[in-house]
Amino acid sequence: MKRNFLRTWLAALLLAATAFTTASARTTDVNVRVINETDTVWHFGYQGINLYSRPIHRIDIAYPSKDLEGNPVELSGYVAIPADLYSGEQPVDGVVLYNHYTQLSYNGAPTRGNAEGEDLAIANPLLPNYIVVCSDFYGFGITEGQGQYYCYGTANGQASIDCLLAARKLLDQRGISQGRFLVNAGYSSGGYDAVATQKVRDMYYSDQIFFDKTLVGGFPFDMVDAYSTYADRKDDPSVALFGFLMILDSYNKHAGLGFDLPSMMNEPLASHFEEWFHSGKYTTTDVNDALKGMTLAEALKDTLYRSDSPVYKKLKKTMQKVALYNDWVPDTLQNYYVTSVIKDNIVPAGSCRAFADFLANYYYEDLGDISPLFEKSIIPEKTHLQTNFVINSDDHVKVGGLAYYLNLAATLAALPVLYYDGELNTHYSDLVKGFSVMQIIKKLETLGIDVKGIVQERIANAGEGGGGGVLEMLASLDEMLAPLNLTSLELLQIAGDCGLSIEEIMEIYAYLTEEESTARAMSADLSEPMPAKTKMQKRPLPGTPDYYLFFLENWLKESYELRDKR
Repeated sequence: MKRNFLRTWLAALLLAATAFTTASARTTDVNVRVINETDTVWHFGYQGINLYSRPIHRIDIAYPSKDLEGNPVELSGYVAIPADLYSGEQPVDGVVLYNHYTQLSYNGAPTRGNAEGEDLAIANPLLPNYIVVCSDFYGFGITEGQGQYYCYGTANGQASIDCLLAARKLLDQRGISQGRFLVNAGYSSGGYDAVATQKVRDMYYSDQIFFDKTLVGGFPFDMVDAYSTYADRKDDPSVALFGFLMILDSYNKHAGLGFDLPSMMNEPLASHFEEWFHSGKYTTTDVNDALKGMTLAEALKDTLYRSDSPVYKKLKKTMQKVALYNDWVPDTLQNYYVTSVIKDNIVPAGSCRAFADFLANYYYEDLGDISPLFEKSIIPEKTHLQTNFVINSDDHVKVGGLAYYLNLAATLAALPVLYYDGELNTHYSDLVKGFSVMQIIKKLETLGIDVKGIVQERIANAGEGGGGGVLEMLASLDEMLAPLNLTSLELLQIAGDCGLSIEEIMEIYAYLTEEESTARAMSADLSEPMPAKTKMQKRPLPGTPDYYLFFLENWLKESYELRDKR
């Protein structure tokens, strides 16, 4: 109780401080100049099929920022305002700070009119009433050709924050409302940059900027993990090479590693590397198509992916030095949505999951608080860390990207409804209060769906003796999951991603596999004598150390028995 009170008190204090300073933050002295102003149209569609359109007034700006070394630099970006908001026909609900995903071509810069992603979020039938702010990032726009910071430290995070501050000043000068909500968003490499933006905000701008939600997906938070996963799949032709090559190029340039990359490559990549990656003429699709069918091992010399090579070790050391998790003290009042398809063929899902784990493992150790301040949950508003790693696909773009942007659009449209009175809508909060997987199961049973009966029947049919052992159950589960291209271990990973603890998984397992009399005994008053000769006399109560020891001992026993049979 004391711990929860302390946390609540600290949260209220931080929130009050943020609210006090946010109003004055918009008067920050930022030199912003307009470099272009145009009316355009954004489209909501897929693969050239237009489903919806929305007129947009786009203002391209130049603004001051700084690179990772603290050197001043002028960057470009835009402020995009839906026409009905710009004219005052509709109220402004908020601002989306959008971080664009991977670009190679200079024509892909946001100020070149290339809307890919933010258009899906804004120009759709839900008509979210948000202004979009987006930086070109270093290497595009007015810094074209100077080499982008691709998934490299907080450089693009700083660029994004400075673009937001400049946009605020411009909107204030023009008397345009910025609404109530501020959302930080990005997918793929844009997700990495959105997280970098969040880190920069937490560390240096918490008195000026408060994100109501940061929505990120399919991004490499842990660059060492992402790079090593690429290297482990060096013989897999389904791995998209352009991302690996862009990481190499970016770290080589900005860390001053001095590698002669073309000499470490095989043909045709060696001869075309400079042209493809530095001329600004080619898109990622162009490069990917040119390398289609080639594996990492076929395209590169092994010094770039062999873990014991000096080049690999030097890269790893640099990645660790500029890693986003270094020296980051997360603001526990911030809200996150983190998602990835679970078998991503471009960005390893494990590297994206590492970000959710980074937050979920964050504690206020100095206050003696031993419970996590961010708890994973697939249910929004139940936690500051909503996670969704349940889509069983390997398609980073057509499945993962589309799912992300539809979620972003839905979130933007929902925020004004969920918080229509300035607080969380009590009807909605009551709906999700106490929502858990166990409650879903029991709710299904009240609707006449015998979940327990279905599970027990399938386990009984899995093999002689009822298949009640842990290994037998997992084997039968693997068989049932095979058509879905899932394994039982992957299913357990999904459960963990959704915020299910081992205790909850065991509780669900016990509930679904126990006979009805045993289930009643589990929920009975512990002061009553236990029924004679029931399974409960052999199996400890859920939630106790002996309960997990019971399962562990049985698992080890069955493992040895299985080994002996072989």
